[in-house]
Amino acid sequence: MSYQSKKILKNAVYKALSWEPVLSYSRKTRLHNKCVILMYHEVADDSDEIEAWTVVRRSGFIKQMEYLSRHFNIVSLGEAIHQMANSRDMNRPMAVITFDDGYAGNKNVLLPIVESMNIPVTVFVSTKAVQEQIVYWYDRLIRALQGNKVIDINLTHLSLSEYRINRCKGAENWREIERLLRDLKTLKPDAREKAVSSTLADLQSSEEQTYHIAPLTINDVHQLADCPLVTIGAHSHCHNILTQLAADDIRRSVRMSKDLLETWISRKVDYFAYPNGNYDDLVCNILREEGFKCSLTTVSRPWEMGEPLFTIPRIGVGRYESFDHFKAKVSGVFA
Repeated sequence: MSYQSKKILKNAVYKALSWEPVLSYSRKTRLHNKCVILMYHEVADDSDEIEAWTVVRRSGFIKQMEYLSRHFNIVSLGEAIHQMANSRDMNRPMAVITFDDGYAGNKNVLLPIVESMNIPVTVFVSTKAVQEQIVYWYDRLIRALQGNKVIDINLTHLSLSEYRINRCKGAENWREIERLLRDLKTLKPDAREKAVSSTLADLQSSEEQTYHIAPLTINDVHQLADCPLVTIGAHSHCHNILTQLAADDIRRSVRMSKDLLETWISRKVDYFAYPNGNYDDLVCNILREEGFKCSLTTVSRPWEMGEPLFTIPRIGVGRYESFDHFKAKVSGVFA
């Protein structure tokens, strides 16, 4: 079956599953005493075109928040932790909105939406990018891969694979970009940085994109924290995959992110999100020792009462999510 045929079939299935009586029944039965935590990264204006799952369109995000507001209690992460520890038989399921990494759009586009719709959100900030105003390796690659020119990348010398980008557009193209990023994540940080730098050197002639992924500034983080609807969380300093690092490096990155954020916003930072979702017992223990109250993963399912606070699951939402798929996903149809 071709990709297009599979896409048509999937959309038909999502359409059938998104019939509101089905969704209502699913929320009542599958989400009873559970909390749906959603993971976003960036919101951009609809006119900002970019091939990146991590960048959702403003109009799509607003539509999703309107749906959640009708069918869920949207609460802060702190309120969700309290409710999950103390409540039973909640009338409606809870939803928590989170953002990872700390992109400029969180202040420029997201914050006005949060304020106008009165929606609490948690923004997990990776502090090195903010402090040094650098763009992380994955975003530098995404930038360089934009445009209409077909790009071939061969990383077989690193025991990886070959990749062809921009032979199509949309979700199928993103799957190939994501495959490249996922394979590069298997390399140790130094080897990965070298491979990315070499690849970027070969892509200098790529077309210019209309939208640039950029980090928040320190002042942006402060402005976000000044909004009572926004909770600032830590996302490490280095944004490396923590399970690939030695214990001292994990602790240094975790502690630095907490210290910097608390200095910037003049309040405690209690919550953490694992970069790339990777964690193990060592990472969890270090977070506890450094004073965090919980940490969030990328395990895609609702959060159930009684689960450990340092392995809280989240459901990722991205640019290529159809509204029907979104409704079915958040309503527990696939739980």
